[in-house]
Amino acid sequence: MERIVAYSVVVPAICAAAQPQVAVPVKKLAVHVAAESKSPAERRFLPGAQEATDGDAFVLYEKAIRSLPKDLDWGPITGWRQTVVKDLPLEEVAASLRPFEASLALLEQAGKCRRCEWPLIVEDEVPANLRACRNMVLLLSLKARYHLGRGDYESCVRTLGTGFALARHLSAGPNVLHLLIGAAVSTLVCGQVELYVQQPGVPSLEAALRTIPRPLFDEKHSEIYGQDPKSQDEIRLLLRRANRHIIALQYIETLRSYTTKTGRWPETLDDLKAGLPADPVTGKPFTYRRPAETQAVLEGPVPEGGKAKDGIQYELSIVRDS
Repeated sequence: MERIVAYSVVVPAICAAAQPQVAVPVKKLAVHVAAESKSPAERRFLPGAQEATDGDAFVLYEKAIRSLPKDLDWGPITGWRQTVVKDLPLEEVAASLRPFEASLALLEQAGKCRRCEWPLIVEDEVPANLRACRNMVLLLSLKARYHLGRGDYESCVRTLGTGFALARHLSAGPNVLHLLIGAAVSTLVCGQVELYVQQPGVPSLEAALRTIPRPLFDEKHSEIYGQDPKSQDEIRLLLRRANRHIIALQYIETLRSYTTKTGRWPETLDDLKAGLPADPVTGKPFTYRRPAETQAVLEGPVPEGGKAKDGIQYELSIVRDS
């Protein structure tokens, strides 16, 4: 289990006492107006009916894992995740990704499968296929950054979609552990979406985000009921946080589409005239305010029993491209 902690979200403790006021960490995003898409097809993260295949994604994930090169230095791969996109040494990144081409191709193929038959975990040891999810999503994150750096936005979206497909397949797994690892994968991919919207010239992901099922992670999964009551609350809180992260990004992309047309943020969410989903924590829309025409704040409160990191607060500003 120790190998998973490195990329899993820590499960918060639940207490019965009244929830104190906590300062939610602020994510500041300087977003660019959306560029006009050059692709005639609707952009999607997950495959449509015509793209989806009937194969078992698990078989392809297993092949992708076996295709991973052994004894390679993962240091640069993890380090470049912290590098500003415009500063990425693209030739070096491409050379580092080259040994993983077979695995990455299999991951993309797996993402198009309608089903994934994960084996039931019957022992305490974490299976190798789940331990490998960390490396798989790190590779996908770096590949997405590489495409961003090259200005190949369609390939970037396709790579991010492969990450969301992995999260979706994990969400349908038979054990709680599949759900938890899926939530961690989704969180990392969402972080790349936050990076995407801060790049100049990127098309909108509003339609692509709508292709992700809501909720992606089922808080009523049958395996959760086998846990003790405290663990059930902890697991559901973690899954809810992952679900609301995706929805918050849909709000941000809808807001970005509005600024593309008007050059300013809307005064209220009603100005968007869009059927945005509710915050899964409150059952209501996220809180929105506009301190200035070029600044906006999107907020979701800390759930009862949660910690500061379980809340959402985005400070959005508009970058006007020359």
